[in-house]
Amino acid sequence: MSVGIFPLGDRAVTAALTNEVITQGVSAANVAQAFIDRLDGMSAVTLFCNFVYGSGGTTCAVVVQTTLDDVNWIDVARFDFTTASASKVANLSGFLSKAVAAVAALRAEGVNDGVLGAKLRARVTSTGTYAGNTSVSIRAAVRQ
Repeated sequence: MSVGIFPLGDRAVTAALTNEVITQGVSAANVAQAFIDRLDGMSAVTLFCNFVYGSGGTTCAVVVQTTLDDVNWIDVARFDFTTASASKVANLSGFLSKAVAAVAALRAEGVNDGVLGAKLRARVTSTGTYAGNTSVSIRAAVRQ
């Protein structure tokens, strides 16, 4: 199990993006992959998302996901931004009981607490055309 702070992605935001995975991980065999893995036993994670606004654009959503089966990705946190720089944080715990629920996309600023698999990744969706060095950065502080 790896604990510590992991980069889930850094991305300049210009033309509209649709569910673009921005995570760039490396496997145990040193192979590039679009997620951070080896997080088995993760009991909590603090997510920090920083949006630097340049100009233009309309909306930008960053969604952090986990997987329990290496096929289906489950939204665990969503950060929403518009036309102003902002930093946001979410803290998730794997020790919470949850009622049975359908897997669904999170709404604005939503969290799906209590669901943590062994992998994390981040996706970005934006509308409008951002410019002026608009960017997003997201980090995960993983705890056991």
